[in-house]
Amino acid sequence: MAPEKRERCGAVVKISKRFLTTQGIRKWDTLSIMPVRRYNIESQARFLTFSCYHKLQLLGDPFARDLLVTQIEDQRKSLGFRMLAWVIMPEHVHLLVVPERGEVGAVLKAIKQGFARRLLAKYRKEQNPMLEQMRDARGKAHVWQRGGGYDRNVRDQAELEKFVGYIHMNPVSRGLVDRPMDWGWSSAKDYQGGQGVIELWRG
Repeated sequence: MAPEKRERCGAVVKISKRFLTTQGIRKWDTLSIMPVRRYNIESQARFLTFSCYHKLQLLGDPFARDLLVTQIEDQRKSLGFRMLAWVIMPEHVHLLVVPERGEVGAVLKAIKQGFARRLLAKYRKEQNPMLEQMRDARGKAHVWQRGGGYDRNVRDQAELEKFVGYIHMNPVSRGLVDRPMDWGWSSAKDYQGGQGVIELWRG
């Protein structure tokens, strides 16, 4: 990593430390220091990654990213999960969440299925040529790669901060922007004291 980017990354982590030392996060940290992964544990954060079908850049369009932001925020309100950090990239998504009762399956299903229905309806109406690349051998179109993606239980405060920094640096590492807060589809602005488009849990 170049020195310039290393400095930026450190700044992001420093911001996250200030944000993540609220009473609510300290409570979560006390409950969650456990050497586990892929377990539904109440009050434990999960680092989730899921990708577009065959890694197609279906989220390369700002409209699609905005549509997914709306779906995530609607489901956050509906299901009551806590959002700690997030980013939407052209072909994948990272979320850092504390799901209700620790059950992450309902969160992923609601976000992914709702967005897929909306995007496919738009593509079919437009007769978007991308549909052909989204079809499987039986001709069925898919938005998301099959399977649960990457799902990791976050074990402690240090790991939490590492994931926050990684999430926010994704657009910079890909060369999409120079600074994390310049990417409009992540929670980086919240960690600078602003208000993003998806409400974060602040303890």
